[in-house]
Amino acid sequence: MLGPFAAVAAALGGKPATIAIAGLMAAVVGVYVGLRHPLWLYYGTVVFVTTFPFGYFPGVHVPIYLVFGCGSILALLMHPRAVRRSSPLMSAVLLLIVMSGLSMAVTFSTPLNIMDFTKWAVATGFLFALLALPNDQLCRVGKVFVYSATFSALWGMAAVALGSTKYIVKPFEIIGYYAVDKFYITGGTLTTPRTGRFDVGQDSETFQRLGGLWVDPNAAGIGLVIALAITGILFTGWQRVTLMTILMAAIVLTLSRAALASVLVGALLVFVFHNMRSRDRMLMIGTLFVGGTTAMMIPAVRKRLMGSLGENDAGASDRIAAIREFPWRMGDNWIFGNGWSLREFKDGPYAFTENFVSNAPLIAVHRGGLVAGLSFLAVIVIGCVVAAKLIRTDSLPHAFYGGVFIAFSTITLNLDHPVVVIAQMTFMYTFFLVFLQYSDELRRQGALTAPKGGALSPDTPPGPPRSGEPDSVAAQGPPLPAATA
Repeated sequence: MLGPFAAVAAALGGKPATIAIAGLMAAVVGVYVGLRHPLWLYYGTVVFVTTFPFGYFPGVHVPIYLVFGCGSILALLMHPRAVRRSSPLMSAVLLLIVMSGLSMAVTFSTPLNIMDFTKWAVATGFLFALLALPNDQLCRVGKVFVYSATFSALWGMAAVALGSTKYIVKPFEIIGYYAVDKFYITGGTLTTPRTGRFDVGQDSETFQRLGGLWVDPNAAGIGLVIALAITGILFTGWQRVTLMTILMAAIVLTLSRAALASVLVGALLVFVFHNMRSRDRMLMIGTLFVGGTTAMMIPAVRKRLMGSLGENDAGASDRIAAIREFPWRMGDNWIFGNGWSLREFKDGPYAFTENFVSNAPLIAVHRGGLVAGLSFLAVIVIGCVVAAKLIRTDSLPHAFYGGVFIAFSTITLNLDHPVVVIAQMTFMYTFFLVFLQYSDELRRQGALTAPKGGALSPDTPPGPPRSGEPDSVAAQGPPLPAATA
């Protein structure tokens, strides 16, 4: 019905009219989908955040993930809430959003501040949209997340194998991606000193790091680690083994030390504190030994890890220098921060040259002051407390999830900052928090506790609550319709 009208408008009004009509048609479609097929919006959000995080609508440069994310939240408001959850973690996230909004209002300098805050708030607030779903639908969304991350991992592995992104990225040029060979300096010798910020020692080598459709290898590492942890609790049997093997191989190829350390330290926490069966303990030792040996046989991985913290490791010395300079950069703006749309958050080369601190909690303080930074720290601390409880359950997959969450919070968030300043990566951390809450609910219902005299098999999905325990909150109320006639 709008087709002839759109054709006439395009002929008479040119590009502006075409864009306006396209927007109107998209709004009509969005309203229909939100009313009749709301879960499609959730699936769309997950796919574009995880697989095409930097994709834009052709011609209008509007992030695709943002439209789907806003649509999901509106769909939630248009339908009766199927599940009502509450927890200290959710309260901390809500406080973080409120305090961040307050800091943005106090430091407001340009309308761009509102746009930047909105993107971040949608990514963070998506937690409440997901936790309004019943557990069965939430798990389906989580599985779509894992499938999408695995697709991006395979795409990235193909780019590494070909040595170029030319043929891998070209199909997605229409949504804003562009093909380019991306090589990153890694490794180096421990005996050749560095004399400048951009110097690289003699005999250093160049290796291509897996970035996938996340583009940046460190961002890819963050997404893949979160997907790996979620895979363990949502899949069983051969599917779990296959998906986790692909994701772990992709994590190794990112050469992200923070990502690798998060997985290894998470597994170590489980090994030390989880009351696992002897068979599982031996299997974990064997898996880590075989995986570690295989990874160290790859020259790029060996150079990257062996060069860490050496004289040629620019990352280590630059991070120390940035932390020392942090109080000076804050000046008198400790309470509400320096602002939301600063150049260091928009211009990568500028941020790199100026060596701004690469630490998520400190960046939260830098942008939003102590009111936002302490709120973010509260989310991290509460999440780690919940994760520690998961490690002590009888479920090995959920224990691994808890271990990786703690390692990620204490290592990755202190070595990198995308989850604070890049909305797409904020979405990834939101998914991490969502399934932490989901796992904690199962723990409190007794679904992660083995019966007396037995053991909870890693391939046994969580069962119903114990006798006398309250029914799962997710069983209350009707599910959000995935499709209606």
